[in-house]
Amino acid sequence: MLKGAIARRYAAAIFDLARKQNTLDRTLADIQEIKRLFEIRKLAYLLREPKISAQRKEAALRQGLTGRVLPTSLNLALLIVQRQLVDFMPNIAKELELLVLDYKNEAIAKVITATPMDETQQALIQQALQKQTGKKIVMQTSIDPSILGGVIARVGDQVIDGSVRYRLTALQQQLLNGIANAHVDFISEALV
Repeated sequence: MLKGAIARRYAAAIFDLARKQNTLDRTLADIQEIKRLFEIRKLAYLLREPKISAQRKEAALRQGLTGRVLPTSLNLALLIVQRQLVDFMPNIAKELELLVLDYKNEAIAKVITATPMDETQQALIQQALQKQTGKKIVMQTSIDPSILGGVIARVGDQVIDGSVRYRLTALQQQLLNGIANAHVDFISEALV
């Protein structure tokens, strides 16, 4: 929980700064790039190692990021390293993405289907999700044949399971409950 709270605080700070400077999209891209950079094992080791001087860490970051990211993004990366929060960078990037999407009234929908969808099907699903959430939907699609058919969509914490697998499981459960109740009724009728 502490990791999430710290990540939200840093993400909110860089978000406010980027919004004031009208650089939200660029800042988000920068922070995601810094996150990818921090995931490189050798660099992550260098940035975490207490025996390596702060000047050497700063020089490595400046060399790798100057000219590639905005100065505010570079300053955030330097601050993260200085405060020994390198492991928090993925959470900061995720929280910033959520803030930017919310600000733009957008949401990411992870949509799973059993077979690939054509453009018309994607548009229909996107429209239905937009109507349900009230937000512009950015779809990320994947294929999972085990769902047999239909669609599973995840938007934030909300899961909409319209898969054939789910429907068959629900039907099976209803049948089992019906059989169990019928058995109880049969026994009670026999005793009367």
